[in-house]
Amino acid sequence: MGNDSNWLKSEMVLVLSPKKQSTISKGSFQDMLEALGVRETGLLSGNPNQYQFENPLSFIGKYQFGEILLIRLGYYKADIYYGRGADKNYWRGTWTKKKGIDSKLKFLNTPNVQEEAIREAFRVYWKDINDILSRQGKSINNYLGQKKTFNDKGKSKTITITLSGIIAGAHLRGPDQVVNLLVTAKVSHDEFGTSIVEYMEMFGGYDMRIENL
Repeated sequence: MGNDSNWLKSEMVLVLSPKKQSTISKGSFQDMLEALGVRETGLLSGNPNQYQFENPLSFIGKYQFGEILLIRLGYYKADIYYGRGADKNYWRGTWTKKKGIDSKLKFLNTPNVQEEAIREAFRVYWKDINDILSRQGKSINNYLGQKKTFNDKGKSKTITITLSGIIAGAHLRGPDQVVNLLVTAKVSHDEFGTSIVEYMEMFGGYDMRIENL
């Protein structure tokens, strides 16, 4: 949820989808999206109020979009935003009218745009993760399908690294923190104490492929 503000500056590169995938699936990509919406809002799958949900830090919608993400995706513009001069998402900037969205209220009341935006976000996360790793001379394919053990607040946690888990971890903490976890085993947490490892385990193992986004 609380993506690092430095993430906004990272470049994007196009990469091929990974060949290594978990052979055991928790469900389809749509199942993963529904599970993510439930976790982000606390509301049951199919509840239309998911799209209007706003948390105490004013992350909004079914997938809890923040200012920094919608800036990156081209829906919103602001010089001061959460993570850069603001202590929450105040939404005092300007909406760009991308896909007809000209206000926070319209974004909250346009479910199909939220569904399109989360897919855009996933593509950006994937490209950024690969870009950051490539700058370090590494490849995501060295990690996918591997079991890794992390120390999360004093507790040992072993998870299998999967594409859907990586993307969910990036949605929670940003692509840079996913790379930090993979390369240095450093575990990060969001403003409410939610662990990136928790998200990567909870949403890992879904049948997700980048080319289908």
